[in-house]
Amino acid sequence: FFLIGFGASIYLVIGKLRWEDFSLTNRPSFYIALTTMIIGVQLFLAGFIAELIARNASERNVYLIEERSGLNG
Repeated sequence: FFLIGFGASIYLVIGKLRWEDFSLTNRPSFYIALTTMIIGVQLFLAGFIAELIARNASERNVYLIEERSGLNG
């Protein structure tokens, strides 16, 4: 998502620099590009934090069982 939004933003900025009457904030594509960039950053950060949690969680739950008790099953 981030790269799609970034590419659209670059296109819009080039249009603004090339043509003087190119209104940037009056176009819906400008806001769509910003929204996709924000969503892309949020998805990346959510995945990154999930990887950090998953990496630490595997080492935390190691148990040593010496004997079995309770139900005989």
